[in-house]
Amino acid sequence: MRNDWKTLRADLPEDVRSRLDEKRGARRLGKALTEVRKAMNATQRDVATRAAMTQNTVSKIENADDILVSSVMRYTHSIGGGVELILKTPDGKAARVDFDPEISIKLST
Repeated sequence: MRNDWKTLRADLPEDVRSRLDEKRGARRLGKALTEVRKAMNATQRDVATRAAMTQNTVSKIENADDILVSSVMRYTHSIGGGVELILKTPDGKAARVDFDPEISIKLST
């Protein structure tokens, strides 16, 4: 008998499911970095060479639960990009923090 993930997950205690969801959410940045790297036709080795990192470090960044902003900047700069954060408050306000104001990136949709 084959069990699928949804069935197995449903049998887990709520606190375990919550921790799994939190870990999955924390990996969104690494997944986004991986997708951008691939869209730029760059390998992990390419990023590592340009960012003065090891390929192992690049892999760890792409799979990490928590990533330093400085690592994201080095990674993104290695493929010619920049970094911008949007800080959101509970009342709906937002502030942009552009770490690379001289870089203008337009993504096609």
